[in-house]
Amino acid sequence: MIILVLNSGSSSLKYKLFNMPDEELISSGLIENIGDAHKKPVFTYQNLSHGKIRNETACKDHRHAVELVLDALTDTTGGSLINLKEIKAIGHRVVHGKDIFTEPAVISDDSIAKMKKLTELAPLHMPVNIVCIEECYKILPSITQVAHFDTSYYAGMPEFSYLYPVPYDWHKQYSVRRYGFHGISYQYVNETASLLLRRPLSELKLISTHLGNGASITAFSHGLVLDTSMGFTPLEGLMMGTRAGYFDPAVIPYLISKTGYSLEDIIKKLNNESGLTAISGIGRDMRSIIDACKGGNSRARLAFDMFVHTLRKYIGAYFFSLGGADAIIFTGGIGENSPEVREAVFENLLPLGIIIDKKANLSIKGSKTGFINSPLCSTKILVIPTNEELMIARETWKVKSNQ
Repeated sequence: MIILVLNSGSSSLKYKLFNMPDEELISSGLIENIGDAHKKPVFTYQNLSHGKIRNETACKDHRHAVELVLDALTDTTGGSLINLKEIKAIGHRVVHGKDIFTEPAVISDDSIAKMKKLTELAPLHMPVNIVCIEECYKILPSITQVAHFDTSYYAGMPEFSYLYPVPYDWHKQYSVRRYGFHGISYQYVNETASLLLRRPLSELKLISTHLGNGASITAFSHGLVLDTSMGFTPLEGLMMGTRAGYFDPAVIPYLISKTGYSLEDIIKKLNNESGLTAISGIGRDMRSIIDACKGGNSRARLAFDMFVHTLRKYIGAYFFSLGGADAIIFTGGIGENSPEVREAVFENLLPLGIIIDKKANLSIKGSKTGFINSPLCSTKILVIPTNEELMIARETWKVKSNQ
């Protein structure tokens, strides 16, 4: 069964085409810089029979990006399909499902209408997620399409973790609570960890970290979420590429009174102009920050130290909440590719029985999967490259097969 997976970001659209259930990757591609006034969009794609094709392209918005992807799939020179009818189902990543969508949802007019009501909860991602769904729904109305929500994996999180200690009617009337994100990524890496550890998830206590431009950490107890760092929106929790993470909310009215900024101005700055970008002064890219640290840049060093410190705090809290952990998992762009961050996180944790193997740590980056803990370590440390698209393909195949 041919399944197309679309993963839309605020300025990008990634796709993968699979033959399921064999999990054979037929084609993949990425359109970057969509709608960017300063950078020209770039479309890179490849399949099994052709090499990588990279084109600068005019791509004004995500609706146009979907059209470019579908055209590329059937292109006579580099496409993978004879026609789009070969696609039997399409899976879409959607960032926020609130407490309305707790499992994958088949796309319909009703489900799209419900998703549109959630755009204010993730304003950077939800609008483009919905645009891509609508465009596919318009072009390919007879093909089964399934939405997969980053928040759904947290459906079993206990009330004592997801409730905020605020007036209780805020939760009852407005659904103000912790939702959690990166759920599709966590589902994939946890299932992979279970295979590598040769134990079922129902027996494992895991601390999983997804460290990229967006960063989060989640504690799992016997296959269920115990707690997670992101909250009502993806703004809460760890220091991130451009997001502040947790800080005292009383700062907001203080800044409004002192600066004349509107509430919207401040929220935008907390989402887009904070985190590593704000502290380092040189941007959000961890590789550039580490290089600047080596060159003696004090602000880059401060940004690195703050990032590591907040991550260590959460790992420590979750380690004790779980009563120990069978494994700590790293994924995401930084988690998979920065041995410097991983080594700094585990510095001086011998009293907890957590010891990193420095040689193994340095050898694991890129697309490599592996253990980076010392053989003496009671808690395993794993690096697992995430594959959200494959996870979505698996779940889409299940939905389609049960129709």
